[in-house]
Amino acid sequence: MKGFVGTSYDDVPYMAASFSNTHPEVLAVTTLLRGLDPPPLANARVLELGCARGMNLVPMAWSMPGAEFVGVDLSRRQIEEARELASGAGATNVVFHAMDLRDLDESFGSFDYIVGHGLYSWVPPEVQDAVLEVCSKRLSPNGIVYLSYNVFPGWHIGVMFREMMLYRIRNIPDPAERLREVRGFMRFLADSTKSDGSLWSIILDEQASYVEQAKDWSLLHDDLEAENNPVYFSEMMERVARHGLQYVTEERWGTPDEILAPEVWEALDRFATTRIEREQYLDFLRNARFRRSLFCHAGLSLARGPVPDRLERCRFRALVRPFDPSADPFAPGEERFAAAGTRTLTTGDPRLRALLHALYDVWPGTLDYESATRVLAEAARRSGGEVPPLPILGELLHKAVVAKTVAPHLLSVPIATVLPERPFAVPISRHQASRGGLATNLLHQPLDLEPLDRFVLPLLDGTRTMGDVETALVEALSAGRLSPTETGRPLEAGERPDSPAHLADLSLNRLLAGCYLLG
Repeated sequence: MKGFVGTSYDDVPYMAASFSNTHPEVLAVTTLLRGLDPPPLANARVLELGCARGMNLVPMAWSMPGAEFVGVDLSRRQIEEARELASGAGATNVVFHAMDLRDLDESFGSFDYIVGHGLYSWVPPEVQDAVLEVCSKRLSPNGIVYLSYNVFPGWHIGVMFREMMLYRIRNIPDPAERLREVRGFMRFLADSTKSDGSLWSIILDEQASYVEQAKDWSLLHDDLEAENNPVYFSEMMERVARHGLQYVTEERWGTPDEILAPEVWEALDRFATTRIEREQYLDFLRNARFRRSLFCHAGLSLARGPVPDRLERCRFRALVRPFDPSADPFAPGEERFAAAGTRTLTTGDPRLRALLHALYDVWPGTLDYESATRVLAEAARRSGGEVPPLPILGELLHKAVVAKTVAPHLLSVPIATVLPERPFAVPISRHQASRGGLATNLLHQPLDLEPLDRFVLPLLDGTRTMGDVETALVEALSAGRLSPTETGRPLEAGERPDSPAHLADLSLNRLLAGCYLLG
């Protein structure tokens, strides 16, 4: 449906927050495990193409004070908001430019990490080529590029629905009216076919539900933009090769051969003669819609697969917690651990259980490689087996990383593990909380906050004690700026609101657990 006029980012800004998988530390760890030596993070230069309102780049800049950050976006309104955010957060090591990325010349110098999230698929072909040209010319010798993009075969159905929706709104210029019409149109199609119970009716109902629930800015800019150009992975690799770049890996936990069943992997291996072919067949298998790929300069030597011993340079943080922290990891049977959302992990391996308990005991702190492997060795000894050599212990630790139970880190962020006398929250999160919307924590995660926590967080500038927070809560409740029903849970009939002291303690502990406080 070429020729459709999309929604201007000046008219409807893209409201997304930080993306933890784009952080230079994540890119460095991911490529480290592929045998590369990524540029040091301490004084890195980082470029984000299509930086929008700076919600991704400003928190990065605050977390890496010795590094230099540059954001580029065509929308002047969004760049103005990004500059305001940087100023409010006290991030002095980031600059923003309202400009066409095709004007990024040699005066900008080279960059160690280049990030383009939600950009490549939503620009015309000539700009896509310019994105790759910038990545090639502005990337330092050992630098890393992150690009996300839509892929086939998964987007074939998406393109079909996109074209149906664009046809319906082809003569409607107003964004609000466009949204209303698209949602009504898709629901009409779904309801009109629901009675036949066909596969098509089910697919239509899923699409109607999707457009009804999608955020306005996301639907307008992701699905209904003038440009949305998916590509097959193999085609993308041909494009990057023409610009002197090569594929490193995906920014994802684990690799296909560690996730798929061995017999499935063996069958795919018969189809694929190269690593690129293997990835393409995997997209066929998974009906992939989206990729987050890392690239480097062609000619750099890559490992054929993950290199677990590279984890020696990392520290490790738990991604799961035991349901019963007092449980004995060496007791017979299995143990359950809670992960993000509703996901759980059940394991009877005493080595993994001991490691997860040890990491939980220091969370949100970390253990270094020596300490983590020592826990594994002691667990192997106590469970009656032989203590494996260090390389085997490293492989066990790598498996825990692949299984999303443990996260590797190269930066040591001073996250508080106990409530300080005068709590100090990271300035970017205080600024975001005061403006509404998501607030980025010290792990570069954008989290929604309870109204109570949104009120308390901006107060935590290191000058106030818990008593001071309690006093502020009393004043806010008395003045009606904060309602008793906004303090974290609805009140039962006849129930008295919690005391300000209890509310202050509740909120501070939630913010501590959410990794908002500096130690």
